[in-house]
Amino acid sequence: MPEQSDTEVLIVGAGPVGLALGVDLLRRGVSVRVIDRDPSHHPHSKSLALWPRALESFHRMGLIEPLLDRSLTVGALKYYLGERVVRVGFGSLDGSRYRYPVTLPQSATEEVLRQGFADAGGKVEYGTEFVGFTEDSRGVRATLLAGGQETEARARYLVGCDGAHSTVRQRLGVAFEGATYPQQFLVADGVWETSLPQNETHYFMDPSGILVVTSLPEGRARVFLGLREEVPEDRLAETAQRLAEARCTVPIRAVGELQTGIFRIHRRMADRFRVGRVLLAGDAAHIHSPAGAQGLNTGLEDAASLAWRLAGIQRYGLTPDTLEEWDRERRHTAASVVADSDRQTRMWTLSGWRRSVRDVALEGAARAGLLDRFVAPRQAQLTLSYPGDGTGTGRLRSGMRLPDVPLEGRADQSWLHDKVARDAPVLLLFAADNRHPERLESTRQAARRLLSERAGGSGYRTAVLLSARIPESSVHDSWLEEINDPGADIHRRFAVGRPCAVEVRPDATIGAVFELKEGASPVRPARRRVRF
Repeated sequence: MPEQSDTEVLIVGAGPVGLALGVDLLRRGVSVRVIDRDPSHHPHSKSLALWPRALESFHRMGLIEPLLDRSLTVGALKYYLGERVVRVGFGSLDGSRYRYPVTLPQSATEEVLRQGFADAGGKVEYGTEFVGFTEDSRGVRATLLAGGQETEARARYLVGCDGAHSTVRQRLGVAFEGATYPQQFLVADGVWETSLPQNETHYFMDPSGILVVTSLPEGRARVFLGLREEVPEDRLAETAQRLAEARCTVPIRAVGELQTGIFRIHRRMADRFRVGRVLLAGDAAHIHSPAGAQGLNTGLEDAASLAWRLAGIQRYGLTPDTLEEWDRERRHTAASVVADSDRQTRMWTLSGWRRSVRDVALEGAARAGLLDRFVAPRQAQLTLSYPGDGTGTGRLRSGMRLPDVPLEGRADQSWLHDKVARDAPVLLLFAADNRHPERLESTRQAARRLLSERAGGSGYRTAVLLSARIPESSVHDSWLEEINDPGADIHRRFAVGRPCAVEVRPDATIGAVFELKEGASPVRPARRRVRF
C-alpha cells in the first residue's frame, strides 16, 4: 500500500470545525492535512449564528473582517407568548469587543475558513475518505481511500471533525450516547416578506408548535417550524408557508423558491473526546438541539482550545497531559451546552398549565432584567467556565474566560485580549498601586521571580503589568509590558484590591491566580474560591 508524506496533524472533515483547527495550526507553524470524503464543498447551511466567543476565535485567526463583511448583526431575541412579547437584548453584553451575535449561512462561514486555510498554505483534499487507523509510539498510521486506491498516511495526531456519523469515532469504538426528540422539524430558507425587524430573531411559541424566524444577509431568512403531522416531500414549501402564516403575529410570505428540509433533532455526546493520539471535535463529539444556536459555536471552541495545545506539544514542550485537560474541559462544556439546549427545546414544546407557567415566568424575568443579565451572556458563551484549580481573587477565578476590556488612552486602541500570547501562557499582573506607589516595584520583582521559575519550555515567556502609576520615563525588561490603568478602572472592574498575578492561556482562559505578598515574600497561590 503506497504511503503518503508524513504530517504532524491529520484532520478528518473539512467542515467549519476541521477548517478552523487547520487554520489555527498552520498559523502556529504546525503541518496539517485536512481530508474530506465528499468530492467538493457543499452549499448546505445547517448553522446560522455565531456568538461573541466564536467571533473572538475568528479575530485570533485573523479572519474576523471577511466574516463580518458577510454577516448580519442580531440585536435581540424576541419570544412571542400569545399577546405577551419578551425580549432578550444583547446591548448590555460586556466583556467582549464583539457585543452582538451575527447570522450568516454556514456555507459563508466555511468559505471564509477555506480561504484562510489556503492563505496559510493549506489545501483541502476532497474526495479522500478516512478508512481506519493504527497507533504506535510514534503516532497514527491512517488508511485513506482516494480515487479507488488505498494509501497510508502517518501523523503525530489524528482529529475527527467528521460530523455526527463520524467514522473516526466509530473506529475508536467510543460510545455516542443520548436520545432523539420525538418531534419533527421543517426548515425553509429563502426570501420572506414580513414586517418583522431584521436585526432580531423571533420565536413564536404557538400552541400548535414553534416558529422561529431568523434573518440572514441579502434579505433572506430562515423559517424553522415544529411539525405535528407527516408532510410529503413535494409539499414542504407549501406547508412552511401555511404554518408560518398561522403562527406568526404579523403577515409573512415567501417570495420565490424556498430551500426546504425536514429532520429530527438529537442530543448525544461522546463519552470520551480523546483516546491516545486520536481526538474528536465538533459534531463528532457532541450534537444537540438547534435551540440557542450553540452547536457550531461549541465546535469552534473545541478547535480553538485544541490548536494551541497541539502546537505547544509539537513546538514548546507541553506534555501530552494537556490533552487530558482538554478532554475534561471540553466534555464539561459540551455537557453544559447540551443541557441548556435541551431545556430550551423542552420549553418550546410545553402545553397546558406548564405553558401558562412558562409564559408568566418569562415575562417576570424579563421585567426584572434577569434575561438580559444572565441569559444573554450565557447564550453568548461568555460565562461558560471550566472547573478550575480553586485559585481566584476578586471577580477572577481559574477556569473562567478572561473578560476582554479596552485599554484606555492607547494610540493602538488595543484590548486586553490583544496581550494574550499565541503559543504560551502570559502572566497578567495587577499592581493594585493606586493608593500604594511602592507596590509597583514589588510587583515587578514578583514577575521576575515567576518568570525565572517557569522560564523556557511550557512556562511563561512574557508578562503584562497593569498599574496606575507607571512613570513615563521608566525603562524595563523586554519581556515585561507595562500598561497604564488610569484611575485603576480595570482593577475595580475585576474587584482586584491587592497585588496578584493571573496566568492567562492562549485561549484567553485563566489557568491560575497567584497572590503577591508584600516585599520579598514568596509568591503563593490564592486559594480562595470566588462566589458571584
